[in-house]
This record gives sequence, C-alpha cells and structure tokens, in this order.
Amino acid sequence: MKIATLGKALLICWASNALAATNEYQLKKDHTDVSFRISHAGFTMKHGSFADISGILNLDADHLDASSVDVTVAINSIATNDERRDRDLRSARFLDADQYPTMHFASKKVVQTGKNRIDVTGLLTLHGVTKPLILHATVNRLGPSPFGNAQTAGFSATGNLKRSDYGISGLIPIIGDEVVIEIDAEFAVPKAGAG
Repeated sequence: MKIATLGKALLICWASNALAATNEYQLKKDHTDVSFRISHAGFTMKHGSFADISGILNLDADHLDASSVDVTVAINSIATNDERRDRDLRSARFLDADQYPTMHFASKKVVQTGKNRIDVTGLLTLHGVTKPLILHATVNRLGPSPFGNAQTAGFSATGNLKRSDYGISGLIPIIGDEVVIEIDAEFAVPKAGAG
C-alpha cells in the first residue's frame, strides 16, 4: 500500500513538473509580421502582408520539440500597397475573404534541426482547404524582455506553398503559383491578471 501511494505521489510530482516546463505565451500583434512574396509575371516578386494576427505558443524552452503553436490570420487584413489590388485579393477570384475570413496554422510536430533551429510541421487551413505545411524557423531569443520584463520568445520562419493546392488559381501562370511565406513573431507570457 505504501509503495502504491509513493508511486502515485511520484507520478503526480512528475506530471506537475512536466506541466510547469511548458509555458503559454500570447502572440504580440504589434511585434509580429506575416508577409509573403509571389512572382508578378516574372518581372518582380510582389510583396504583401497581413496585419491582424492572433495566436498562442506553448513553449518548453528546454525541450523545443515539446512545444506547439496555434495562429490565426484575418484575410481581410491583407495589404500590398495598392487598395484596388487588395480588394481583388479579398474577392472570390482569389482569397474570398467573405466565405473564408481566416487562415489557421496549428503545429503537429516540432523538430530541432540545429542550434536555435527548428522545423515546425503543421496543418494550414486556407480558402477552406487544409494541407500540411513546414516552417523552417530560427529561435532568435528567449528570455525576459527589456521592455517590461515579461518572459518573451522571438522567432523568424520561412515556408513555401502552392496556392493552387488551396484552390486559389486566379491568373496562374501570369501571377505565380508558388508563394514564399516569411514570418517574424514575438510571443510573451501575459502578466498575472492581464486580459
């Protein structure tokens, strides 16, 4: 009986330590950029970005492969420095923001590939289609921020997708099919009692 009780206590202690190792961070919208680039008839790479982003990072700083991330982006927040083009991109010809107002990425696996380097494999839901996506990320910095001292995590990441895989085929091949994604994201542990 004592052995069983001791085993139960050790299991509870282990579970508590495991939970304590992972902290929940909230995405800092004002310090996060989700941008993309795509071929414009082969002449240039046209750049754009999304401004309305939210997300949660569950971070285990000692075991990055035990971490996870979940991010949502509002399609209507797309910006390419031309309002007429932005309206077209929001339309049914491209992203169809009325029918599909958000895109969503949820990680399924994190693999450490080197010092401060990770591959984040997850599912991207865009335009009503869900497909695997790999983001190659650099862990820029983990620790207290000099602005308010909150525990903060910063990452830079890149990925590639074909928009036709998501049913977004307007103006292919004049406008490229392959889209390069670039992300700089900052997450912080909320202060107690905040939000």
